[in-house]
Amino acid sequence: MNIQLQPKPRGVALIIVMLTVFAMAVIVGAFVYAMKVESTLAYRTESEGELQWVGRSGVEYAKWILALQKQVTGEEAFDGLNQFWAGGPGSTNALVNPLEGVSMKDVPLGEAKFSIEIEDADRYLNINRVIQGDPRSLDFLLTFCGASSGEAADIAAALKDWVDRDSFQTPGGAESNDYYLTLVPPYIAKDGPIDSLDELLKVKGVTPQIFWGPKAGAIAVKDRKMTLGLGSYSMSSLAGTVGLADVVRAISSGQVNVNTAPYPVLVAALNGEEGMARNIMDMRAGPDGVDGTLDDAPARNPGEIGRLMGGPAAGGGAGGAQPQFTTISTYFEVHVDAQLGQSKRRYVALVQRLSTRDIRTLTFRGE
Repeated sequence: MNIQLQPKPRGVALIIVMLTVFAMAVIVGAFVYAMKVESTLAYRTESEGELQWVGRSGVEYAKWILALQKQVTGEEAFDGLNQFWAGGPGSTNALVNPLEGVSMKDVPLGEAKFSIEIEDADRYLNINRVIQGDPRSLDFLLTFCGASSGEAADIAAALKDWVDRDSFQTPGGAESNDYYLTLVPPYIAKDGPIDSLDELLKVKGVTPQIFWGPKAGAIAVKDRKMTLGLGSYSMSSLAGTVGLADVVRAISSGQVNVNTAPYPVLVAALNGEEGMARNIMDMRAGPDGVDGTLDDAPARNPGEIGRLMGGPAAGGGAGGAQPQFTTISTYFEVHVDAQLGQSKRRYVALVQRLSTRDIRTLTFRGE
């Protein structure tokens, strides 16, 4: 008698149950992940608006500091790297220091906080002023930033065409109809002053290297300044290590603050007179040779610019009056690091200080 054994369905049922549980787990996991992503996006969207207000609060805080700086006795006529707004130690001689106890790091604002850094735009050359000024200064600036002599002449012509309001092409330059409208994609020349530095990258002949410079080289130059002092500087060491973005700005007063300008800017402003640029750096840094410390000796008024340049305080000769320099900064870039919970955002603003009661925010954007 043959007995047929039927397979028991329990094993199959167990497999089906396990597969069902696994499938449900995958579905639930995907749902939870999607909800987490959506909640994160919703939180970021909600916190973005709040972070922006934190950033704007940081800008207002910076404007307050810039106003207080002008109330420090004896420092009304100059801005220098040893002052509080620039990250220096601030005044120790004033009987009343309005900035005492003020911080620029981790400033609390309700549940948020922010930190600020302030850099004056007047430590740089104004590109519009250079374009409209002495052609020799523009040619030197371009070769200083890595252009060959032939390239510099054509770029200078193209820059003049970019800002002038006519459609007549300067020899070697470029206008909309004969050049920019033939590009892909086409665009037209500005025919007006440059108001954003990245416009320069649209000008015929301005390459990324001329604009940015080789960044590794630029960092090396800054490191040499901090570690080896001015003796390591020379035109040969600077050549090709800086770009236009390192030495110019689109919006500034048009004069360079002799107390805050970096060495490459001083060299460019003086058309390559390295000895005078070194004098400025040596004299303003004081005995320790380092900018932004207690023993700094910046020019405290325009009459002292000559002293920094190696001449008499207000006399002529090598240290005579130089109209491209000033001791006061009017335009400032404010960088704000805003934080709310785990959300962080960095903002930058350009402000103009006309007086202690009139400091205007010109631009504000996320970085």
